Amino acid sequence: MESVNRGGKRMTFKIVFFALCSFLISVISIPVIIKLSHKYEIFDYACSRKIHNGNIPRLGGLGIFLGCLPLSCYYLLTVNSGFNNILLISGMLMAFLIGFIDDLVPVRARYKLLLQISAALMAASSGLLIKDFRLYTFLYIDFGYWAYPATVLWIITFMNAVNLIDGMDGLSTGVVLIANLFIIIISYITGNYHVLALSLILESSIAGFYIFNFPPAKIFLGDGGAYFIGFMYAVLPLMGVKKSAALTVFLVPMILMLIPLTDVLQVMLNRLKNGQNIFHPDKRHLHHRLMNLGFSTKGILAVVYSYTVILGVFSLIIVKQKPEMTMILFGCIIMILWISIFILKRTERIISALREYKVPEDIFNSDEKNGNIIFLKSKTG
Repeated sequence: MESVNRGGKRMTFKIVFFALCSFLISVISIPVIIKLSHKYEIFDYACSRKIHNGNIPRLGGLGIFLGCLPLSCYYLLTVNSGFNNILLISGMLMAFLIGFIDDLVPVRARYKLLLQISAALMAASSGLLIKDFRLYTFLYIDFGYWAYPATVLWIITFMNAVNLIDGMDGLSTGVVLIANLFIIIISYITGNYHVLALSLILESSIAGFYIFNFPPAKIFLGDGGAYFIGFMYAVLPLMGVKKSAALTVFLVPMILMLIPLTDVLQVMLNRLKNGQNIFHPDKRHLHHRLMNLGFSTKGILAVVYSYTVILGVFSLIIVKQKPEMTMILFGCIIMILWISIFILKRTERIISALREYKVPEDIFNSDEKNGNIIFLKSKTG
């Protein structure tokens, strides 16, 4: 018993040490990356679609990558993970390089998608495969030949969700920091040390970058960082397939990222409706809509962060509940989301109507002599 306790303490110390190193590497490398970006003029240039002012370096994902990948590799190669570590590490590397190259030299969307599929296939081939979905006694789906497509779809969905909401200082990284924190808590509760170790390393590397990304941002995440974070967030729950219930593995990560996933879904549907390419950039994301309503940057972050925390609390409750209560709670989450979307749309319509309303020129007349306003009846009414 004592040897087991000592082993657990050594593992905990090892994980905490890795997390600390990851944070230090990230927080030290970011200022260097900022200087190099200014030297070689690698910026996210300001334009009408962008919220930020000025030209901001966009290679922040490199700092997260440097803080996360080496320590993740060392951990994976020194433990019996139960899956092919080389393939998984290759997928992690490719996920970052897809976006990093695009940050340096623009790559067409179709080629990026093909490379994302390749990275996801590496993860699936490593053994992190969604073979079936079991919702206790209510539902069972055996994916069979569709296991690989299901896994690929799962991974590239999160990769693109993180990337597409990365449109404002501290938004995507803050959401992932909060969501991943709840993954850490859940992995600790369920005793999944592989997920705990890797999610802590990821959390620490993002935290080191977030210091410089909080508004006003000194550096942006870039596609390289967004794809890498999205890839990691997608594969971490798959490591708990054998130890956790189906809801913990699939439902909880989706709930935690429900705000960005919903935002991306509605934006893409809107683009399809308008006959546009789904990857065509526009200003219809949630943060753009809130800004149009008068929210400040920090106000928008407060709203999105608060929702993510609320969803995280729901996720913790779900993990410990019985099947019937889980479905009720999930229904409550969907209801809260629907009400929020309804309120947002109604508010947008009211604000838009107020902005379009123009007071007729003859509704009033000014008495220039004494400064009094003399109201007159409008010709229109």
